[in-house]
Amino acid sequence: MLNRLIEYFVHKTKGHLTKTQLVKFLYLADLYAVKWTEKQLTELNWCYYQFGPWPEDIDSTLERMNNREITIEQQSETIFIKPGPKAKNIDHLEIPLSLKLILDKIGREWAGTGQQRRQQLLDYVYNTAPMLEVKDCQPEEKVQLNLHKEREILIKELDEYSDRAKNQKRLNLLYQSSGSRSYQ
Repeated sequence: MLNRLIEYFVHKTKGHLTKTQLVKFLYLADLYAVKWTEKQLTELNWCYYQFGPWPEDIDSTLERMNNREITIEQQSETIFIKPGPKAKNIDHLEIPLSLKLILDKIGREWAGTGQQRRQQLLDYVYNTAPMLEVKDCQPEEKVQLNLHKEREILIKELDEYSDRAKNQKRLNLLYQSSGSRSYQ
């Protein structure tokens, strides 16, 4: 699935994708998948390292795909990931529609190579629950990120919402039984 996700993001951005963006897009894809399904899309081992989420095996994956499905190009200080000579047509990547919708949202929200867009992406990623949990770690430390933290927050918020809804229903029943109009 990792290779297909990489190819998908490269295609959708028409090759205007930096390596930093790609890593953050993959992180968000895994994070959202865990948030809603409890399972990562990839088998990447996400760590906090050098200020951000980082999977150690991303470099070897990109190298294996280089000059095949993708092409890695360095322009000044920036590494771009572009479609390679053996890149599949996006329709042949066999990504389910429900997943495409999530991946497309990530791309629409965060694609672009401007400095401002890059900073917005980094700010967003660094404020996700797994990253906030390790914010006091040193940049050179490699600390495992708990992607399930985001799901835990979602479940807690849903429970609180459910409790408020139940309490609202109880109040309405009390007011109705006392002959008053419903409480809003």
